[in-house]
Amino acid sequence: MIEFLKKGINKIEVELSEEVIERLLKYLKILMEYNLHTNLTSIREEKEILEKHFIDSILLQKFIKNSDENAIDIGTGAGFPGMVLAICNPNINFTLMDSVGKKTKFLEIVKEELNLKNVEVVNARAEEFITEENRESFSIGLCRGVSKLPTILEYMIPFLKVQGRFLVQKSPDTGEELEAENALRLLGSKIIGESIDELPFCGDKRKIILIEKDEMTSKKYPRKVGKPLKNPL
Repeated sequence: MIEFLKKGINKIEVELSEEVIERLLKYLKILMEYNLHTNLTSIREEKEILEKHFIDSILLQKFIKNSDENAIDIGTGAGFPGMVLAICNPNINFTLMDSVGKKTKFLEIVKEELNLKNVEVVNARAEEFITEENRESFSIGLCRGVSKLPTILEYMIPFLKVQGRFLVQKSPDTGEELEAENALRLLGSKIIGESIDELPFCGDKRKIILIEKDEMTSKKYPRKVGKPLKNPL
């Protein structure tokens, strides 16, 4: 698996140390074993997991800055992309949030097994976790959720600092950017760029939308549990 992972990382033009690669493979091993009794991913084959979860997450590495202090991954699931990027960036503190207990329990195991001092695991919904202390406090926002962009913007943007960035992963040609214009305006943020990348072996395309927060967000956002999903901005 190590040569497969190294080749894939090389193909997407990202450089990672041997130590980081070894930790990623240990994470894979823990995931494969845990997935035998608790369904965390429907993908079962190791190489496919490496490409469609690990390498897919590493595509975001080129948008991480040395000056970034912390990141929050909302709806992280089995840790994609947040846990992968935490392993790649030990100098950045990562908060990995999910409302499903079996997933956060798994992430706690990964954190302990890999001795990750830069990871905090939170079992909560975004609407419930946001407080005066963590509102507008993160440099980077991450989310691979399936919700439409206006919905995930309302969950994410209130957590970000002014000039913080949300790295959105979407399939190409969804057109969700147009649907999100009102949400972007209300939440004080804007799209500053897009990137289309390709996974190195299967050829699946990935769109990364770069969103920057340019002013403080009204404290009425996010709205109460369920409203961002049922009635997007």
